[in-house]
Amino acid sequence: MKKIVYSKHSPNERCGIAYFSQSLAKHLSALHVQNIKKFTRCDELYINIDILELLESEVNNLLQFISSGWAKKNILIMHDYRFSHLEDMLIGHSDLVVNLSGESALNQKSRGKILELFTPSTIEKPILGFSNRKNRPLSLSFGFFSHRKKSLKMYISFYKYMLKYYPDWFHIIVASSHIGQDDNDVLSLSRYLKSESICLMNFLPNTILSEFINSSDLGVCFYPTGIMLNNMASMSFFSQAKPVITTYGELTPQYFTKFTLDVNNLRKISFSDLNNLKKVGKRAYKYYWANLSWEVLIKKIYSYLYT
Repeated sequence: MKKIVYSKHSPNERCGIAYFSQSLAKHLSALHVQNIKKFTRCDELYINIDILELLESEVNNLLQFISSGWAKKNILIMHDYRFSHLEDMLIGHSDLVVNLSGESALNQKSRGKILELFTPSTIEKPILGFSNRKNRPLSLSFGFFSHRKKSLKMYISFYKYMLKYYPDWFHIIVASSHIGQDDNDVLSLSRYLKSESICLMNFLPNTILSEFINSSDLGVCFYPTGIMLNNMASMSFFSQAKPVITTYGELTPQYFTKFTLDVNNLRKISFSDLNNLKKVGKRAYKYYWANLSWEVLIKKIYSYLYT
């Protein structure tokens, strides 16, 4: 069975969707491509998009491929819904729409052929299994820390709080888990967070990030609209039984609040009680592997397509 996963970017570029596409292709035993023109036949075509990244000509190429009947099954994977005409055209030509964001508008548009799913961790399990053998607890955060992001203020406020009230903690902040060519984010953070207890890094490859997650005591993941099913960084911590301090919003699943910590209730959290943090992490781990893993996602997609 020939399967193709399409995304505009390759994993060599700074794009989370491309990393998701690479992981999806790996778990499907599929080809991950950025150009659909050279293909004429496949059993399953997975179109993994952020519509803002696609040119109209690229969408037209996809529609031409789909309309030709060259793919037996067309699966559109939506990380967000932008209410665009191009998105609606792809939705109309798809056999299945996978809603990763939980947005109700997409559910209404794709009624009858939609699955509400999630983005599993794109970070592999640790190989070496380094542990934190020193006395200082460790927090870890990675992602995009542009000064244009609303969540940047949340990070700065949180770390200043930790430096003041829990000076024994050490913090690692990795500006990007994708590429390390742009150091503007680290320079921006360094203007606000100057402490020997904070290590700022521009980039770490996924294999090393996995080892840092394994040795950490807390994941730090803030989102302006609240944690959602399509936030891959937090999933990486869940998969390794690590507690995550985060933000809640309208699209935050209610059950996420059972195994995460609310940054808006900092005063109620004891970061000195590492045993309690471990208990929170264990709840996250249990829920992740039962409900949010790649195996669960693929099983649900295939159940829809072939039953």
